[in-house]
Amino acid sequence: MNNPSTKTGTAPISRNALKVLLVDDDSFQLEMISGILESLGVTDVTQANSGEQALQKLSGGAQRFNLLLLDLHMPGMDGFKFMESLAKAGYAGALIIVSGQSDDVMHAASMVAKLRRFTLLGTVPKPVGRAALSALISKLG
Repeated sequence: MNNPSTKTGTAPISRNALKVLLVDDDSFQLEMISGILESLGVTDVTQANSGEQALQKLSGGAQRFNLLLLDLHMPGMDGFKFMESLAKAGYAGALIIVSGQSDDVMHAASMVAKLRRFTLLGTVPKPVGRAALSALISKLG
């Protein structure tokens, strides 16, 4: 089994040590997913309500976050454009795609993430379930 922690050369990360950037234009989704993450033991969650805002938060150093949860359908910079900018910024952490888009769109986004060489943990359809998110986060170590 391919362990993402060996791929990036870092030690496994405990949930309470994760630094998460959550990107979604829907404030309800931001709060709901943040609550799920907190219930899973992830306490360091930074929210961004657009791709542009997320890039600003990453400007302090792309390595500041080791997990990014990304919505695909956002006004302005959508998730696909954001992944392009994220790659240019040198982000080397893990990625989970969270979206209400169709399976075909989710598959396409997964392929783009893999082509950009992100450590893609997987995709989660909206509404986000605690068990699905927990299973993907468990892949970090």
